[in-house]
Amino acid sequence: MAAGLVALQGCGGGGSAGAAAVPAGSVGGAAGLTLAAVSSWASRPAASSSTGQAIMVTDVGSNGSIWISNGVSWVPLASPLTLFHRFSNAQMDGTVGANTDVLLDAVVIPAYVLGPMSGLRIVAAYSFPGGGTGDKAPQVKAWFGTGSYAAGFIGLLDTRGQFSTQKSFIFDVRLQNRNALAVNQIRPNDYGSGASGNAFADAAVDFSQNVTIGFGALNNSAAASPADQQRLEWFSVELVA
Repeated sequence: MAAGLVALQGCGGGGSAGAAAVPAGSVGGAAGLTLAAVSSWASRPAASSSTGQAIMVTDVGSNGSIWISNGVSWVPLASPLTLFHRFSNAQMDGTVGANTDVLLDAVVIPAYVLGPMSGLRIVAAYSFPGGGTGDKAPQVKAWFGTGSYAAGFIGLLDTRGQFSTQKSFIFDVRLQNRNALAVNQIRPNDYGSGASGNAFADAAVDFSQNVTIGFGALNNSAAASPADQQRLEWFSVELVA
């Protein structure tokens, strides 16, 4: 990587103290790499006619992001790139009824932000502040087109039967494209890294379309108790290019 690019890896603003000034029209002072006008993702120029150029995209990334054209596609300068990071504090409790699944929060990834070999790392922090012992089941789902949280979705995480008396948990959810925008590998029944008795699952989340990632809570219990609370404290979604 050319000297000077390191300061921009965060794609979010301020550089390190003492960093050299960046010449106008260049990225990190790298020769031959020009920074085009600020652009929304939908209005980005064609990559095929922008080889060697960089654009600042204001609506992709938690603080915007810089993308570089390799002549075939736009590639994020930072990888991983934080697409979303949100303190949610959305909550449901068991009074919604037995076996009820509730959407707590959601974000939308624009079409073609992921490439054929890109992946997602989703981290979600849930707490269970009530004193109930019913089966609580945090959910992470993806959908596109006519899909929704309730129907036509692909489950990225389903924790039914795994949480009842715990007070909190941080979930690590992965998706990896398999050399195509709509062929992915996921592990929907596991919520962390490491060995598992569950095999990987094939999925068809189509990243050539806008994809919604939804975070929810399932009251997976035959009883309805206000003490069976599930709270989405915060979450982040990272693009691994």
